[in-house]
Amino acid sequence: MKNPLITVIVPVYNVEKYIVRCIESIVNQTYKNLEILFVDDGTPDNSAKICQQYADKDSRITVLHKNNGGLSDARNFAMDRMKGDYVTFIDSDDYVSMYYVENLYNALSKGNADMSISWFKNVFEDNLPKYTDGSDTLENYELLSADKCLEKMFYQDYVEISAWGKLYKKNLFNNLRYPFGKLYEDIPVTPVIVQRCEKIAVIRNSDYFYFQRIDGIQNMKFNSKKMNAIENMNFLKSFVEENSPNNLLAFKCRYFSTVSNILFQIYDDDHKKEKDLLWNELKKVRKDVLFNSKARKKARMGALLTYFGYPLMRFVYSKTQWRSKNN
Repeated sequence: MKNPLITVIVPVYNVEKYIVRCIESIVNQTYKNLEILFVDDGTPDNSAKICQQYADKDSRITVLHKNNGGLSDARNFAMDRMKGDYVTFIDSDDYVSMYYVENLYNALSKGNADMSISWFKNVFEDNLPKYTDGSDTLENYELLSADKCLEKMFYQDYVEISAWGKLYKKNLFNNLRYPFGKLYEDIPVTPVIVQRCEKIAVIRNSDYFYFQRIDGIQNMKFNSKKMNAIENMNFLKSFVEENSPNNLLAFKCRYFSTVSNILFQIYDDDHKKEKDLLWNELKKVRKDVLFNSKARKKARMGALLTYFGYPLMRFVYSKTQWRSKNN
C-alpha cells in the first residue's frame, strides 16, 4: 500500500542562521511522500530565499508567502492550503532526525490511532549533538485513550503540550485553528485535539531537536504579552473541568509549572503587578501539587519552596535553569 501524503508545515521568520539545518533534516527524511510547506511570514532576512532555493530542486517543497502575523497565523495559513492526509509541525530553528516522520507514522499506523507523539531533546548552540540520525525502532510504544494522554501531558510524562513532535490526522483540525497573535498558542489547541482522538500512540524516540535560542520566545526577557500563557491556561482549566474532570489534579501540576516558568522570566520591578499575580497563583495550587505523588519531583520541590517565600525560590530557580543563566 502506498504511504499516504504527509504535510510538514514550517513557519519561517528571521531564521537565516538556522534554516538550512532545518531544511536538510526534512528533505532527508526516510519517509519520502511528503508535502513540505515553508511559510514565509513576512521575514525581513534571507530565510525565504533559502527555502526557495531548495524548492527549485525538490518538487515536494512549496514556499508560501504572507504578511507577518506570527507563528499561529503561519500554521493556520498553511493548514488552509495543505493537501496531505496527515500533518506535522516543525519550527524553523529546530530540526529532526531522519526517522522523525517515519516513526510517527509507523506508531500511528501500528495502533490505528488518530495521532502520534514522540519525544525531543533540548539542544544548545554551544553543545549541538554530533549524531542525530536516530533509530527506526519504536521505543516504549504505548496506545492511550484521550484521558490517559491528557494525564501524561499535564504531568509532562513523555508527552508535551507543544504543537511539534506530533503527527495528526488532518480532520482533527476541523473547525479548529491556533489563536491569532497569541504566545504559547499550543496550550489551548493541543489538549482539544487530544480529546478528539479515540486512540493516541506515544513513543519515546527523541527525534525532535528543540533548539534553545537565547533570543527565542521561551528564553527572551519577560514582557506583558507572555501573560498569554496564563490566559490560555485558564481556558484550558475550563476545558478540563468540562471534558476531563478526573484530570484536574494533573492539570494543576502543569499549571504550576507554567506559572513558575512565566514568573521567573521577570527580572526587574517594572512588572510588579504581574509578578504579584503569578506568585499568588502559585500559592493557590501549591498544596495540591506538593501532596500529589504523581507530580514531577521538580514541581513538588517548587511547591515546597513557595512556603519559604519568593526570594528563596527565585534563588534556587536561578541556579538550576539554563535560561536564567543567560539573562
